[in-house]
Amino acid sequence: MNKNISIHISDRAHYNLTLNVYNCGNQDLTMECREQPDHYILYFVNEGRGSVTARHVTFKVEAGQGFVVFPGVETQFQSHYKDTMNVTWVAFSGYLVDRYLSRANLSVYEPVFSDNAAGEVHACFNALLAAAQRFPNRYCKIMAQLYSIFGFLLDNVMPETRAEAVTPELYLVRTLDFIDTNYFEKITIEDIAAGVGVSRKTLAAVFSSLTGFTPKDYLIYYRLSKAVDLLRDTSMSIDTIASSVGYNDQFYFSKQFKTNVGMTPSECRRLMAADPTWRFQSPIDHVRQQYRAPSSNEKPPKF
Repeated sequence: MNKNISIHISDRAHYNLTLNVYNCGNQDLTMECREQPDHYILYFVNEGRGSVTARHVTFKVEAGQGFVVFPGVETQFQSHYKDTMNVTWVAFSGYLVDRYLSRANLSVYEPVFSDNAAGEVHACFNALLAAAQRFPNRYCKIMAQLYSIFGFLLDNVMPETRAEAVTPELYLVRTLDFIDTNYFEKITIEDIAAGVGVSRKTLAAVFSSLTGFTPKDYLIYYRLSKAVDLLRDTSMSIDTIASSVGYNDQFYFSKQFKTNVGMTPSECRRLMAADPTWRFQSPIDHVRQQYRAPSSNEKPPKF
């Protein structure tokens, strides 16, 4: 310890109302949540995985990552359909919050951050939640943990996304990632094109030239591949499986399944029960193997 030292920090001219905490908590997410607060919210994913969408940009998130919800920005987040996503959150405002987040390279278009191997952020969120339930003097202890979280974010600045060359392959990789993130929703080809920032015509031309499939055909095969995996779980009804892969009409789902897999869902389930080693060889398998999907905290380019 250094003795007999005096370190100047600030003076009265430095008016700093940095952080004001409103509430915090923990919850299991099993369905889509929407927020459009008039303050900031920091979320940390303790368990499971899911996605967060703001300004039409979708990011995957998983345990060990967190994300920021910004004031006035409608943000949707939900768990992956197979998982429950457990999150801890803290809601707050402050005079310098936007400046701190900007220095940490966190924005509406880059809202996701990652913990380190030691789990420092996870520990801070746990301590913050525990402090909120202990009286007296809980506010000071909550603030200490929130400042520690910001200290971590500033010490571990997220790298800025570098501009990438616009290539047909980049269009395709972004399209595959969008489908992977949203296939269980009622998405259309127009939605996919908008999600990656291209016209439907451009999407169709690029996709077909590189893969030999139309985006619609690829989406159908992708959904049915996921459905085959789900059929192994005999506790799930075929109607539930249909909705889990983006089909609200079980009869239409069964028709598509028979046309493209070569048997009905019930026949497929019986086949897998008799031969657990059987696998559906989808025509699109080579596409996913050839084109790597981007990491979850990269943002789709705008062309």
